[in-house]
Formats: sequence, C-alpha cells, structure tokens
Amino acid sequence: MGQKHISVAGANTLLGQHFLARTAADEAIVIDSFHSELCKDGNFNLMDKTPWQLATAIAEHYAKVPVLRADSPPLAPILISFLPDRIGEKIEKIHLARGTRLVTHCEYARYKAPLAIPGVLPVEPSAGFIATPNCTTAMCALPLHHLHKEHKIRAVTITTLQAISGTDLPGMPAHIIHDHVIGHLEGEAETLTNELSHIFNNAFALNSFATRVPVWRGHTITMAISFADKTDAKTVRRTLARTSNIEFKNQNARDNFSNYWPMTTITNIRDGNDAVLIVLKGDNLEAATTGIMHEIVHMLAP
Repeated sequence: MGQKHISVAGANTLLGQHFLARTAADEAIVIDSFHSELCKDGNFNLMDKTPWQLATAIAEHYAKVPVLRADSPPLAPILISFLPDRIGEKIEKIHLARGTRLVTHCEYARYKAPLAIPGVLPVEPSAGFIATPNCTTAMCALPLHHLHKEHKIRAVTITTLQAISGTDLPGMPAHIIHDHVIGHLEGEAETLTNELSHIFNNAFALNSFATRVPVWRGHTITMAISFADKTDAKTVRRTLARTSNIEFKNQNARDNFSNYWPMTTITNIRDGNDAVLIVLKGDNLEAATTGIMHEIVHMLAP
C-alpha cells in the first residue's frame, strides 16, 4: 500500500503532540500541513507559543511542514483534528463545507458523526466525517462491548480517577491538584454516561462518577457490572482474556506508560455481592486517544 497523506489541526495541543510522536515513527503516514489557531500570518513555527511537552526532535522532524491558519484549506484530503472544543465545531464546519474528510476528537461531533472505536465500533474506510470518543469512554467501552455481547449486562456503575493531563494543554496547574482530589468533575461523568449509552444504544443502566486525582498521566477506573445471568468474575476474566488490546497485570508499581500500552489494562477482578468488580487502567494520552486516531488513519481509504 502507498503512503497515507493527512493534515493535522491542533498539532500544538498535548494530544496533537502525542499524535505527532506516533506518526513520526510511521513511514506510511505523511503530514502535508498543520493547522493552528495560533497561526495568524503564515510565519509560524510549531514550537512557537506552545508549551512543548515531548522531545524537541519530534517538532524538528516536522520543521518543514507548513503551518496554516486553523480554517485554511488543508493540503491533504484528510484532516485529523485535535482542536480545542471551544473552537473545534466552528472551524470544522468550514472544513466540512469544503468537502474535506474529517476525523475529529472534538466532543460536539460524537453525536453528529459516526463514532469510531476499533474493536468496538466499525470504521467506514470512505467516511467523510468520523468522531473519536472521550478517553475514559474508550477504556470502558472495549471490555463492556465484549462482556455485553457474551453475557448481557444489566447495569454498570463506573468511577473514574482521572489524571490532570485529561484536561489537555495547558492542563490543570499542578498547584491546584497538589495533595487534593477533586471529587466531582463538572460534565465529565455526564459525558461518560452519555457516550457509553450512545454506543450501547441504552441497552443497560449506567451510573458514573468522575474525579480528578494528583497524577499527570493515566486514568484508573472501577466498574461494578451486574449481569442478566449469574456471570461471575472467573467467567469475566476468561472472556476478556480472549480480547485483543486488553491485558491483565497486577500493578502496584508506578505506571510507565508508552506507545505500546494496550487500550485497557485490568489490574483486578473479583466478585461483589451482586456484581463483578473490575479495576482497570488506561493511557489517556496514547492508546485511548491518539492510538485510536492513528489506527483509524490506517483504516481510511486514500
């Protein structure tokens, strides 16, 4: 197969930077242009005015790629967008009106375009408009998809302990979260409940809590799953052990996230009084966000 040409909007955001780190190591993907809200006059360096979080070699790798205004026509037929939600819909409507094929991580699009999660929801190779899910949604959706398919879920209660980088660049200032847990994240629990209900077509009851914890990267999630039958923890383990992109790991040490982490890492499964209790972890900057986007790019028709 030939190379896939794309343009990237929001490459200067934290997720955008992690996406560039993936594509820099992938010779099958060529980036023809960047698009940034920070670019006003066409004379713009990717690292200008941007808190660059990754190795400078990644930015240097793309030094010759032109940086255009966020609403400028892309130089490739496919636009990948990590634009901030506050401007994403306005800018992306302009691109869609031109006929640009768009894959976006913006929240507004998740109920307006087909939602794609490889291994859970199919990717239409010729689609003109695709959305990717919230990171916590992706981490939960993969195991829930396979468990519901085989055992019929009746109800799920989810609690997330989310890293501060989940707020994206510039993120939450460390001094605000130091020695502190934010017990309720406005809108986050609702987003998780709404997206999972959308994915599973309201097939089972969902309740969610979302908290922010003093960790830079990676989310920890607990799920209490009630089944229509008497499915127990051993059965759940066997089912998920057959699922790709899920790993089991007893992990008490510090997380060491990388591009090679799976979507979902399960650290504990046990039987509760009337539910199976699962503890899982996921990388909010790689597998559950930019990893999904990277995989989708490979699935798209040129």
